[in-house]
Amino acid sequence: MDKLIAIYRYKNPYNELEQSKGSYYLLHLLTDEGALKPELMHRYCQEFDVDKPEGEVGFGPFESVDEITKFCFHISEDLRLPYIGLHSMDEFNTILEESSKVSDLLEALSSGGNILENISITQRKTFLQRVFDRN
Repeated sequence: MDKLIAIYRYKNPYNELEQSKGSYYLLHLLTDEGALKPELMHRYCQEFDVDKPEGEVGFGPFESVDEITKFCFHISEDLRLPYIGLHSMDEFNTILEESSKVSDLLEALSSGGNILENISITQRKTFLQRVFDRN
């Protein structure tokens, strides 16, 4: 998979009459090894000043999908993962309904969603690559 898969949701404000905006929450972060370990997630949340509010499902609140993207880039940089796949909860539910096996689900999550390239990882070249590129 060589990718960080992030699943997020949007939460509307409690009162539609208020002028407050809704918030985004990060529900799941997956790599080819499975869900991110709690101690890693805790560290990333501290580094990026993200909470796991009591009574809420997920980490946040984030003001926008861009904020979630920045958080995911921070994690993918540390884990040296070249790609990020962002899925909304609605996209994830659709994929889940269409998948008959776990392998189908994993393939759809890996290949679908909003795929972002972490060019700081994909364009890094090793010393040997640079030497061979000169010829």
